[in-house]
Amino acid sequence: MTETEQLQLYVERYFVRLNELAELAGTDADRIRALIAARAIPGPIYSIWPNGTFSSPIGGEHNGPAEGEAQHWYHPAAAWWIRRAASLDPEYAARQFQAKFLSDFRQALLADPYASLGYPQAFRNGEPDDTQIDSVGIAELNDWLDGGYGVCLRIWDGHHVVTKTCRRAGILHLTEEGRKSLLSAEDRLTLLDTMEALDAVMLPFAPHQRPKGTPGLWLDTILARYAMGTTREVAPI
Repeated sequence: MTETEQLQLYVERYFVRLNELAELAGTDADRIRALIAARAIPGPIYSIWPNGTFSSPIGGEHNGPAEGEAQHWYHPAAAWWIRRAASLDPEYAARQFQAKFLSDFRQALLADPYASLGYPQAFRNGEPDDTQIDSVGIAELNDWLDGGYGVCLRIWDGHHVVTKTCRRAGILHLTEEGRKSLLSAEDRLTLLDTMEALDAVMLPFAPHQRPKGTPGLWLDTILARYAMGTTREVAPI
């Protein structure tokens, strides 16, 4: 099976076409396009062309140059934000969504045990810095709107993005970036809890992206490194 064929199966399982997203959200395609243009929600996460070219915000274009009309695939989690927009002006919705996300991001960050490891730039002298927290939050929001977090996360909110970043950092810390030779029984349990939390918020990644992405590097590889089994998603679909 080619990379493009594997990706096609993956997006059919985890993503939706524009008309499907509109149906999920109870609206129409024009409304979704307006929300995308206002940067209230992201555009397509994956695009696949008839000649086998495909692209995503992480990794760019493969097997190009593209020919023909692309299939565009969108993140179904965007439906929650489209519903929240209801009859709001798209630009106003984008501003409201930013305010909501920054509040959620701050709350999730301050509650995460690995916050200073995941977002060291949000702290000054060991204490949270409000200005920096907002700055980091805006950068994370832009990564969602540009499509990057659409590759990674099951849902878009403060909890999911903070958990992804901080629990990944926790795994690196607990394993010394995978170089630690042995784990104590206590460290092993702590590591498993941290990995489970990371796994819960992440998509599996497309088969061509998983090996070098967070799930491949910090779930699959770490499970194998410490003889703790495997995941269902290691092998390509």
